[in-house]
Amino acid sequence: MTTKTVSTLIAGVTAQLRAVGIEDPAINARLLIREAFGWSATDQLANLLESAPIDQLPLLESLVERRINREPLSYITGKTEFFKRQFSVDKRVLIPRPESEQLVIQAINYVRKYGIEHPRIADVGTGSGAIAISIALEMPSAEVFATDISPEALKVASMNADQLGAEVGFIQGNLLGSLQGKFDIIVSNPPYIQSHKIKSLEPEIGREPLIALDGGTDGTKVIVPLLKEIQKMLKPSYSAAYVEIDPPIADIVLKTAKARFSYAEVSLLTDLLGLVRSVSIENN
Repeated sequence: MTTKTVSTLIAGVTAQLRAVGIEDPAINARLLIREAFGWSATDQLANLLESAPIDQLPLLESLVERRINREPLSYITGKTEFFKRQFSVDKRVLIPRPESEQLVIQAINYVRKYGIEHPRIADVGTGSGAIAISIALEMPSAEVFATDISPEALKVASMNADQLGAEVGFIQGNLLGSLQGKFDIIVSNPPYIQSHKIKSLEPEIGREPLIALDGGTDGTKVIVPLLKEIQKMLKPSYSAAYVEIDPPIADIVLKTAKARFSYAEVSLLTDLLGLVRSVSIENN
C-alpha cells in the first residue's frame, strides 16, 4: 500500500473496501486510518494533504485486510458508540445497535412519567453492558442489575462500567433466574433471529456471538421463557418491561405477551425507520 498523501490513501482504502461490498466504504476507510495512525478526526483532517506516516502503513494494511475479511469495524477498533458514549467491544459480546437505545429511552420515560423515585431495573442478557450502563448513568437514583449467561461477556460489561463510572450489579445467570426481588422496569435485547436466517445476513453478523443472535426456529426460543420470568419478577403495579424483537416475529411475540399479561397494556413499538423493534408491557 503506497501513497503520497493521506487524502489519496483514504481514496485507495475506500476503493479496496468498495470492491468487496463493504457498506459505507469511505467512512470505514477513514476510521481504519485513524485507528492505525492513532489519530482523532481533527488530526486526520489536518493531515489530508500531508504524507502518510510510513511506519504505520503495515498496521493499516493488516486492519484493512481484517475488514475485507468482514470482521466488524467495531471489533477492529475495539469500540462503538451507544447513547452518545463510547463502549469497548470485542468478539465476546454483541455489538450494540442504535435501535437498542429505544429500550433505554422507554425505561427513562416510564420512570419519569410515574415519578418512581428509586427504581429497581434489570437488564437481561446485557452483553457489553451498554443498555444497563446507559440507564444507570442517565438515572443515578436507580438500582440497576444486569445478567448474562456468558461470564466472558460480563467481563466486558464490568470493564465498560468501570471506564464510564456506572454503578451496575452484574450477575452471571440465565435470564432472571439469578436475581432476587421484584423490579419496576425490566429491559432485554435477547437473541431473536430465526436460526435459518442467520447465514443469509451480512457476513459481519456471523462474526458476533451466536448465543446472542440465535432465537431458535421461530425466533422465540429465549423470548417465551423470558416473558414467563418477567411476569414473576415485575412489581404488581406501576411497572414495565421492554423487550427488543425482530420485525418478522412481531405477531407471535405480541400474541404471546398479550396472553401472559392480560392485565397489562401490551403493544409493539417501532423504530425511527418505522419497523417494529420491541414489545412494550406496561402494568399501570
